[in-house]
Amino acid sequence: MSTIDQLSRRHILTTMGSCLGGVLAGCVGASSPTHDPNASKESGSWPTVGHDPANTRHASRGTVNSQPTKAWQFQTGLPTDQPVVAEGQVYIPDSTGLHVLDAVTGSQQWTHTTDANTTQLYTAPTVRNGVVYLGVTKGAESVVALDATSGERLWTFEGQQTGAVSGTPTLNDAGDALYVGTDTEQVYALDPATGEQRWQQTVLGSVTTSLAVDSPLVVVTTRSGEVYAFEENGTTLWRQRLQAGSETPPVISDRTVFAGGTNNNVYSLDPITGNYRWTSYVNTLYQHGFAVRNSSVYAVSGRNIVVLGGDEGDKGVTIDLGEFIRCAPILLDDTLYVGGRRLFALDPSGGIGIAPIRFGATRWSMDLGQHVGPGVAATTERLFVPVKHGDGTHELVALHET
Repeated sequence: MSTIDQLSRRHILTTMGSCLGGVLAGCVGASSPTHDPNASKESGSWPTVGHDPANTRHASRGTVNSQPTKAWQFQTGLPTDQPVVAEGQVYIPDSTGLHVLDAVTGSQQWTHTTDANTTQLYTAPTVRNGVVYLGVTKGAESVVALDATSGERLWTFEGQQTGAVSGTPTLNDAGDALYVGTDTEQVYALDPATGEQRWQQTVLGSVTTSLAVDSPLVVVTTRSGEVYAFEENGTTLWRQRLQAGSETPPVISDRTVFAGGTNNNVYSLDPITGNYRWTSYVNTLYQHGFAVRNSSVYAVSGRNIVVLGGDEGDKGVTIDLGEFIRCAPILLDDTLYVGGRRLFALDPSGGIGIAPIRFGATRWSMDLGQHVGPGVAATTERLFVPVKHGDGTHELVALHET
């Protein structure tokens, strides 16, 4: 091991050890893995696709306990990503641009349209402190920062051969660093105020998802099956090869890095060394993302939600929804939400009974159209749901408790 690697690892161990009196117990954060899922900074927000920089898709506050009613609906084009909610506004990207709506009324505030010359497409943004950070999946630009009130362009990151950004830009908890990966096998750290490049690292394989960040770790997965961990200063900590490519956003939770493979495996990795802890096969794993609470992973498996956990990645509860699901789940308080032909609100414990035979997993379900997805955003007592109808039209529907 090189001197710089020794120093890097020593720094990480020192940082992680601060919560355990310097004793290494795999601690990557002060309270939970690496990340407190409540650290979304704003009560009642879902300001990035994974809810937080660590991509847990889990918030421990607020839930819609009974079947809700429609507050409003807004017609969109084909969604290119799920909605996010921050600072009283909802953001939904589609084939025509980014639509920004008032979260309470559904009235359109402004739209950032695509460039007709390049047919730009956008990821769902990350929004914080009045700034909207957009990844550009097609076009000359890679990242665009917009004013959240007016939609005015603040800065653009292009660079030479920077490449397309298919994952939502990840802003760290401190709000002082923005991270993106590109299809040209590059990872960038940017100044969120100016878009100025701070560092760049080359990886093996296209980066097609959001990065997971929980200081001091920045975790990247690639389409060719590599997992990298960097320090926030750009120093490489480790690199692990998966058994297949990865198109699932990585997650950092409970002192563990979780990754999904295109071979339908979910992987648990040590955050210090990158070594395997366990591998668990999930039939027809939905690649868009899974929800993680502590060390429990909620993954979409064909017609089912499968819960993985324990020291060996054991399959615990399986919730059969009776229909094929193409929607990433989210966990809000003690309710798991996922879409298929209907929107489902589920008991994450799987209901009543002795595993795997259980009953009453569905708390309520709601018919909104032909299909719900690719993901749902939530605030306290409100859900924001992309819906496709049988006639091929699309809507963003806001639901609230009766």
